[in-house]
Amino acid sequence: MSSENAEASGDDDRPDRGQARRQARRQAGVLAVFASFGLAALAIYAMVQGQSILLPFVIAIFIVILLDSMAARFCKIPLGDKHLPGWAGMSLSIVVMIGALILLGDLVANNVAAVTERAPTYQQNIQALIKGWTEQLGIGSLPSVQSLAEEINITQVLRSAAAQITAVAGNIFTITFYVVFILLEQATFRAKINALFRKESDAHTVHATVQHISSDIQRYIGLKTLVSALTGLVSYAVMQAVGVDFAAFWALLIFVLNFIPYVGSLVGVAFPSVLALIQFSNPLYFLIVAGVLTGVQLVVGNVVEPRLMGRSLNLSPLVILLSLAVFGSIWGIVGMVLSIPFMVIAMLICAQFEPTRAVAVLLSADGKVSPNVSAKL
Repeated sequence: MSSENAEASGDDDRPDRGQARRQARRQAGVLAVFASFGLAALAIYAMVQGQSILLPFVIAIFIVILLDSMAARFCKIPLGDKHLPGWAGMSLSIVVMIGALILLGDLVANNVAAVTERAPTYQQNIQALIKGWTEQLGIGSLPSVQSLAEEINITQVLRSAAAQITAVAGNIFTITFYVVFILLEQATFRAKINALFRKESDAHTVHATVQHISSDIQRYIGLKTLVSALTGLVSYAVMQAVGVDFAAFWALLIFVLNFIPYVGSLVGVAFPSVLALIQFSNPLYFLIVAGVLTGVQLVVGNVVEPRLMGRSLNLSPLVILLSLAVFGSIWGIVGMVLSIPFMVIAMLICAQFEPTRAVAVLLSADGKVSPNVSAKL
């Protein structure tokens, strides 16, 4: 009789224990969310105070991720019955990256000098356009309009932009050192994980989790770079066909700005379209460039990118706007470019650990995040 009572009481305790576990998990999730907000506030403080140190380091991380992504794809290229070894894939990626940076630096330097030379002509065209529009509207005699036309100084604006580009390029040696040492650290990372855990199964679980996170991050960065390059190339062909000045430079700008959702595409279309208006002094060229480039952005953004990337960018629109505002106000245009890739990285990492999975759900657009690898093993 006593044994039957014990079994009955044990059965009654099982639902209580299950409910207690569920409640403990909910509490852990709430604590993880609040802890994440605290870490986010600390990260913002560090970004503000340590900008000169952290910004080159973050750019270096982005470059290393891109190098890893290219190396992984080079290693998949078949060479008969074999594939490229890892060191060869990374070496080829570094050569491609160095060559691309040299070409981009030369392109930017040449175009900045050329734009500065043509700035007086552009300024005259702007003033002529404003004068013509104001005369047609019958407001040409207003002092405010006349003063606006006279005060527009394209040369000064371009020199300011060139100074900002030079300041970013001045950190290239610091970024290079960071990239080198991060790559060297990668070579010993696996050995360090094995030394941290005594059980081989625990080390295997950690390796699998890190590999899954790294694969997702490399896939997103690699495909986003490919899509941005495709957008830049098609835009270059369009601007070259129309005859817009500095088509290669604007294509590069579109490539960079394509990493910024919403705002980047708008700005990338606006700049060359306005230049076409100033260059040709004809609204028809403005409409052609703006219309075709907008069509390119819509097709790539709504057809090509979803097919290639799937749900890689599953970020909430509110999170995107907030991250653009925060990173942009602290680190400027470079911060806006880096904000979305690193928010995606943060979501992918949080999704792989049960305590921080709630954070990934909040960051996502629909609450669907990648499965936890450690839970499968």
